[in-house]
Amino acid sequence: MKIPRFILSTTLATFVVLTLTPSSILHVAGQKLSEMLNGVKVISDGGTTVGGYKHHQWQFQDPIIRTSELIDNKLQNAYWIDFHDQFDQHAQFSQLVQIHPGITLRHEFWDSINAVSVSVRDEGVLKEILAQIAGIKMVEPVVMHERPEAISDEVYAFGDASKTKTKKYDVHELTGVKEVHESLKLYGKGIKIGIIDSGVDYHHPALGGCFGPGCKVAYGTDFVGDDGRSPDDDPMTECDGHGTHVAGIIAANDTSFIGVIPQATLGAYRVFGCRGGTSNDLIMKALIRAAGDGMQVINLSLGGPGGWRQEREARLADELAKNGTIIVAAMGNEGRMGLFEASSPGVAGAAITVASTENNFRSNMYFTVDEKPLKGTHIDEAEEEEEEEEEEEEEDENRGSHDDDDGDDGDEDEEEREHTKAKKQPIGQKPPHAILYLGDVDMNFSNTTLVAVAPGISGRVANDACKPITKDLSGKIALIRRGGCNFNIKIANAALAQASGVIIMDNMPSTGFSADTQGATIKVRTITLDDGKYLLKTIQKLRKEKEGIKLLAGKGPKQVFNPNGGFLSAFSSMGPDSELNSKPDIAAPGGQIWSTFPIKLGSYASLSGTSMATPYIVGCVGLYLEGLPNGDHSAKAIKTAFQNSAQPRKQQKGYKGYASVTQQGAGLLRMMDILSTKVVVTPSHISLNDTEHINANQQITITNTGQTPLEYKVDIVSAAGLKPFDTKMMVENTPLPIEAKASVIISQKTVTVAARSSSTVDLKFTGPNTDPTKFVVYSGYVRLTPARVSPQSPVMHIPYMGMRGDFKKVSILDSSAGLRLLDAGGHVIRLRPKGNRGAAGGGHPTVGANGAPTIPVKTSGTISGEIGTDLSTGETNDVNIGGRPNQIPHGMKIVFRMITASEILVVDLVSAEGQDPYQVKSYGILKGGVSRFVPRNDQLEGNDFQVMGWDGDLLRGDGTSEPMVRDGRAYRLRISLLKHFGNPENDMDFESHLSEPFSLG
Repeated sequence: MKIPRFILSTTLATFVVLTLTPSSILHVAGQKLSEMLNGVKVISDGGTTVGGYKHHQWQFQDPIIRTSELIDNKLQNAYWIDFHDQFDQHAQFSQLVQIHPGITLRHEFWDSINAVSVSVRDEGVLKEILAQIAGIKMVEPVVMHERPEAISDEVYAFGDASKTKTKKYDVHELTGVKEVHESLKLYGKGIKIGIIDSGVDYHHPALGGCFGPGCKVAYGTDFVGDDGRSPDDDPMTECDGHGTHVAGIIAANDTSFIGVIPQATLGAYRVFGCRGGTSNDLIMKALIRAAGDGMQVINLSLGGPGGWRQEREARLADELAKNGTIIVAAMGNEGRMGLFEASSPGVAGAAITVASTENNFRSNMYFTVDEKPLKGTHIDEAEEEEEEEEEEEEEDENRGSHDDDDGDDGDEDEEEREHTKAKKQPIGQKPPHAILYLGDVDMNFSNTTLVAVAPGISGRVANDACKPITKDLSGKIALIRRGGCNFNIKIANAALAQASGVIIMDNMPSTGFSADTQGATIKVRTITLDDGKYLLKTIQKLRKEKEGIKLLAGKGPKQVFNPNGGFLSAFSSMGPDSELNSKPDIAAPGGQIWSTFPIKLGSYASLSGTSMATPYIVGCVGLYLEGLPNGDHSAKAIKTAFQNSAQPRKQQKGYKGYASVTQQGAGLLRMMDILSTKVVVTPSHISLNDTEHINANQQITITNTGQTPLEYKVDIVSAAGLKPFDTKMMVENTPLPIEAKASVIISQKTVTVAARSSSTVDLKFTGPNTDPTKFVVYSGYVRLTPARVSPQSPVMHIPYMGMRGDFKKVSILDSSAGLRLLDAGGHVIRLRPKGNRGAAGGGHPTVGANGAPTIPVKTSGTISGEIGTDLSTGETNDVNIGGRPNQIPHGMKIVFRMITASEILVVDLVSAEGQDPYQVKSYGILKGGVSRFVPRNDQLEGNDFQVMGWDGDLLRGDGTSEPMVRDGRAYRLRISLLKHFGNPENDMDFESHLSEPFSLG
């Protein structure tokens, strides 16, 4: 699954709760910020946020000057209306909606969260509703989730293709599921699993071949249709394979492949069409429908970053868990974006949130050459040796660079490369040469031929297909060498030459690579250099440089060794959440997972992502429910059992001990231990907080449900520490593991637990001896080792994690970017600068601050390039906007970047006089200037910013707004963000920054 970045709305909070404060604009001097907030109380605890989405092309080019119409996480004119718990006038509200021409009811949630989602004609309609209905608590936009996608560029290696493996249970051996199947004969019979995803191709033989009562896929509905707006009762899909792959991991039953619980009954709830994302109200509607259909476990291989348990979907997940529905959610695929990337709804306390490990083997599709050799043709060994010597010389020159600019080196790791020369054999010798590939599984091999764009026995053309291709490739697959230009340029040129597809061969020895081909209009696969050479030589020896050679799709998969098997997947997102709560909870195989795919897309595919690890845990929960029918089936008990029995995984590189708890939770599940153990340890995980607010005193309870007493040795095993921030205090994208051992006083290092009784162990934690200004996130495990290890009493691990230092001192706003003001056209709004302006909590930004790149500013004042520093150069020239300097046209854009998350964000209009952000005179909070539970921005791409729109209105005390008088005086904006663990009643617990002056002329 590709966890999306929320494409966040352009306004922070659209509506406020009506209060009894005076109905006048707040002209305040020295009034406490907390008092101002009480005057226009906003109860927006659903996670309304602002910003832009890094994957959109326009965002890369110019992320801050786009209008709100181009920012698409906010569903246009769609809103949530939340009511107070006491509100029970549901019928009256529905009647009002029915008679009002400007509002349409989208979905009702009266029984779960006392809320509805609506579509409205315009904002004025909502104001009418607010005026007519008492009891409304909050109104906020319906937001979009991008469609889930499997990882396409994180496959590490094919491994040695000569070491194939054909066993049926490769991944199930890793987890103990094979033993459960064979020893306990558990297969999920009678268990009902809900899948909220992109639909399921239930015509697949491994998924039952039908839909409805008596079928494997017996429940479900389609909320969207192929086009995203044509719902019906049939969750069938052929255009997207994500949901079908998830379903197969859970319950496929085929002669060559079975899921974790192949006898389970499935419910498929389609919330994604063939293209685009889906709305959060639709996901929640599907959750409620699945629970109502009796789904015991619900799979959510989707989500978005947020990090707050107060996110709307996370709150619903917690509510459903209270009623007995088990929610299993993906942690996310943002492993290269650093810590604090817990996703929603996986961040929910009751959800089981899943990280990913790599499978030991990769099941990979392949193709062969479907040609008979010409009589007497063979590969001349002397000729081949001479060719290889020339090629090796060339490869030595090229080694270390692929000469493309995708930033996508795929699988290659210099330390792990193995150059295995192709075996010398006559063309056509059986068995045929199997060519394993990455990329599109549904490339059509029917009546197609392969031609080399640049003929030659080694494919040594440095810029192969980087320029328009002159030959006619109509209906043929083009073999193109990697290097020289972007993958998409090569693919586009092949498409213009009428090629039906592209196979890209590597340009240096590797174990396989993947290409970022997003947006390609034809199918693409990638192969190794050795396999590319084989194809080129075959074309030459068969003398078919012009017409090409025929290819044939392989029959079934080849299984090859994965050198990263058993280790944590690099793509798996890292915790903790925004409040330092431990996430993820557990790990399961998610890298290199073979499963079902829509028949029209190839029937089977190998995909990677926490999307794949999540359904594996879902299936295992099904085994738990079947295997322990009289056990405690609450969400808390099941999470405890899974975490108690998990096995922590070692760090693959850079640290010899366990990987951080923020990457794996309790570790890799062990299904047989989960079902066999007679011991329960609570709590199943420990969140210590930071060392200034540390939960130092902990107590674990060991409960023996068996018939004989048990003796345990209690000790502490440290895991890798991680530095969350780089030297500029930006989030470190790939934090290096370091030694960071907590000190723990254990009340008793040996404990005996009598049969059917419990014993407790007291623990007192002290943070590691690391620099508190580095804010190291440390972790480890409380290990319980029985005197006699057995399936009934295995070694158990209780994960703990905390932060060394005072999290409250970590900057929230990126001071090198500051608080920027632009008009709707992207022009900088500022007065002639008069020296540095104050900014609490990090200093005011200056040009080139903290080593950030300087932003070129055109003479017109339009931004060119990325935001990274303050635009003020110290020069005296003004920026001329619309023919009159220093005015704010209608629709100001307020731009900033958040290094870490904040529970409360406030933007108000203040005087241009004074340097202290806490003492300046305030004229009131901006309309749309308050937000709750705002997530951090990505710093991976360097251009992910929050973008807030302001039309010049200030909030009134009665919840309405009024335009500010445009009197020509100078003003500034102040942004205030509540510090981590801050008290909203204490102004000094807000980190505040001032903008450059401007005028409301």
